[in-house]
Amino acid sequence: MFSALPSLFPRSIYRALTAATVFSLLLFYLYVRKPILASDSEYLKNARPSCDSLKGIDDLFVILRTGASEAHKKLPVHFATTLRCVPNYAIYSDYEEEIEGHHVYNALDEINPDIVAENPDFEYYRRLQEGGRQAFTTEELEQWASAKNTDAGRDTPGWKLDKWKFLPLAEKALRQRPDAKWYIFIEGDTYMLWQSLLEWLSHFDPSKPYYLGMQMQIGDIVFAYGGGGIVVSNPALQRVVAHRSENLEAYDDFTAAHWAGDCVLGKALADSGTRLLWSFPTVVGDRPGDIDFNSTFGGANNRPWCYYASSYHHIPPAEIPRFARFEYIWNQKNSHRLRHRDVFRYYVLPRLSSEHDDWDNLSEASQGDVHSFEGCRSTCENQPDCMQFSFSGDSCKTSASLRLGHQASKDTPERTKSGWVTDRIKNYVERMDATCSHETWTLP
Repeated sequence: MFSALPSLFPRSIYRALTAATVFSLLLFYLYVRKPILASDSEYLKNARPSCDSLKGIDDLFVILRTGASEAHKKLPVHFATTLRCVPNYAIYSDYEEEIEGHHVYNALDEINPDIVAENPDFEYYRRLQEGGRQAFTTEELEQWASAKNTDAGRDTPGWKLDKWKFLPLAEKALRQRPDAKWYIFIEGDTYMLWQSLLEWLSHFDPSKPYYLGMQMQIGDIVFAYGGGGIVVSNPALQRVVAHRSENLEAYDDFTAAHWAGDCVLGKALADSGTRLLWSFPTVVGDRPGDIDFNSTFGGANNRPWCYYASSYHHIPPAEIPRFARFEYIWNQKNSHRLRHRDVFRYYVLPRLSSEHDDWDNLSEASQGDVHSFEGCRSTCENQPDCMQFSFSGDSCKTSASLRLGHQASKDTPERTKSGWVTDRIKNYVERMDATCSHETWTLP
């Protein structure tokens, strides 16, 4: 029955999995991961997934926050995917413009003019308003585009400006849609699974103040991570907007001295009486391929594997149609919402192989005195709990976690190559399933 399958998956994958699992993986490979006659975007356009099942979507107001440096690259794909079934949304940036017929508002047009004129964070903004994107040199744009993410964010003028958008957007959202029950703040690389989100929110009373999101902490401030999606109920948003208006100078000063806008919003919400409900792993801060589905986060014991998924982050524009297609077909064929373990089995796992050139699978444990990829593989195989490994330059790393990871640069002297011990996958999946009992959503 499976004689032709090695052209799709490595043989070791089949040895590690049951026939039933292989068959289901094959179906998802053919109909989800690898389009036969059409691209993922064309498939979604032709299939025209119905929005009728999204009961309660009218109660949401979605605020997508972006910036001029990324808007033309990241926004268009959302019009056919993330925002297609959302009747009430607004897009805010640091520059007002039209993109493919959609209006993009300026999030910063009501900031104190003295701050705009004098604060160094706004030098980029001033140039942008005066000259548009043409105000910046090619060298500047290339430098900013290649800036790496750090623990304190990206060292670019657009990123430094971004922190000023959060509190103004709370006020603008309430003014634009004062009767919404829920306000959903997302970014240009956030992917929302709306059916899951709506089912999750059905467990909450929107007439009460709620602030939901993936928990983060800077100093003594606990806040929701912006990339995973921030959910605020109407009463909570009214509170924070009123509180900020009464303390505008204090929050401007706090924003100027801080570096993370989602933390600024979290402080203002807490100061106004609404504390965060820790919502990981219902919402998460990374894309499926980068997640350790067995990990805990932020002091909570919840592991993603067993829980329903409502959002992912850091999904590049090229991958969003693929994941949207995957979600659409899943919803067509299944009555229950996607759990993170379903995403692993049917979206991540089919893309694993025994080895992958120019790929970083995010292995972390450095191994000394290993000088080749095959030596790195042997080192991993000799560790009973090792699931994967990577080799770059003269460095071997291994990991007991199982992750897909992402493309690594081909333009560096030290190319990265990754591998997985595929005959251990079946036991991993069974072991993970055994940890689940009745987990569903993160709730109060």
